[in-house]
Amino acid sequence: MLYTPDERDTVFQETDFPPPLDGAPLPTVCATEHRLLLAYYVKLWQPEPPSNKRLNMPVLVNESSLGTVAVVDFRRPAAFFSVPVSNETFDAHPFAFRGLTGAGVFRVEDSSWIRRLKTAQYHHRKPYPGAFSDLKHFIFVFHDSIFEAAANDFEVRTVEGSMGDAQDEMLQSMRERAL
Repeated sequence: MLYTPDERDTVFQETDFPPPLDGAPLPTVCATEHRLLLAYYVKLWQPEPPSNKRLNMPVLVNESSLGTVAVVDFRRPAAFFSVPVSNETFDAHPFAFRGLTGAGVFRVEDSSWIRRLKTAQYHHRKPYPGAFSDLKHFIFVFHDSIFEAAANDFEVRTVEGSMGDAQDEMLQSMRERAL
């Protein structure tokens, strides 16, 4: 873990993001030094075959599955990381018993991670005290991973189609912003 939470960290369910698809939302990250985009399935269009429900079989999801994909464009990102989790390892996350639950999106107020980032920047030869003053700590809990980001803000849009379509749009967005 990149930070050690303390009593000041408070976890809240975030309602400004579409919730990830239960099961396999296939989160995808596209990042540069100054841009951070995260995509994940919100909904699949093809209904689950009745035979799967009877046999308790999961629906197979891949990059060509059709549905609604959320694309989160983080503004002025400072840091991010992703870690694999499972039902057996979820409880090891430091916020597992402080409001972080299964699949969903969360925000950490008075984040120890952001406080650590602020402290670290003071080691720069010319520190800028307000550099990280507007950062927010977001946590996305997916079926098989947890993604965390520290950024000033975000914009969310949806792509109707496949994850491949969303990835193409993300790369195009990266190219346009770079010009």
